[in-house]
Amino acid sequence: MVQETPVKTLYNVVLIFFCFMLCWAAQAFAATKSHEYGNVVFSNTGKDNALPVTFRHWTHRGLYTCRLCHVDLEFSQQANGTGILEEDNKNGMYCGACHNGKEAFGLETCTRCHPKDSRHADELEQQAKRDFHKFKKTMPPAIYGNKIDWMKAEEEGLIKLKDFLDGISLQKDAKMVNNRDEPRSPSLPGLPDIVFSHKKHVVWSGCGMCHPDTFALESGKTEMSMKEITQGKFCGRCHGTIAFALNDCSHCHAKPVAGQ
Repeated sequence: MVQETPVKTLYNVVLIFFCFMLCWAAQAFAATKSHEYGNVVFSNTGKDNALPVTFRHWTHRGLYTCRLCHVDLEFSQQANGTGILEEDNKNGMYCGACHNGKEAFGLETCTRCHPKDSRHADELEQQAKRDFHKFKKTMPPAIYGNKIDWMKAEEEGLIKLKDFLDGISLQKDAKMVNNRDEPRSPSLPGLPDIVFSHKKHVVWSGCGMCHPDTFALESGKTEMSMKEITQGKFCGRCHGTIAFALNDCSHCHAKPVAGQ
């Protein structure tokens, strides 16, 4: 075993502290309450001046893959980037693909999503909070984000993710699935290496949410920094807003440093 000097030990501690503070700063103004993590407010309103809709990812994550909504149904990964219209939903697009009275409650039950007034909006929020904490008690715990370990919940069969909608989704080619782990070395020495698991990501995101727009198809060809990730680029498109938080460092930096 390589003997570590006091200077090297101090250097490693400073590096880890710096990375933690960088992640913390990126999320300092994000929702801190577990039941709010991942919430997206749809603020586009029509001529009736309806109040904004709060979309709660957690209510959908226990039922569907991310890929189903963001690839097959073409929801943008940017808040208010989709531009959903009532007519779109009535034509079976976006929310209307599921909210048809068969897959999920129908569009005629408007007030389940659209609050009638500010008082009703508060009632919906309080009910969602109660529902979330009741659901969270049945799930494996996590430290950050909404404090649910979604990967473990899926692996243990506590949730069953639907990844196909008749008339919309196409059958996937099993030969194209990549389940290998890919090691990556951080640019700062002394930090644990990153182990990127394709298998864990494919379950939720398939291939199309990452390739080729965000990450190059060829391994190791995408250069990225932690600063860019905290700005919502690359891994930060999901992590820190919906997927597990960026301050949950050990989920990615999982390979011990050699000699330590």
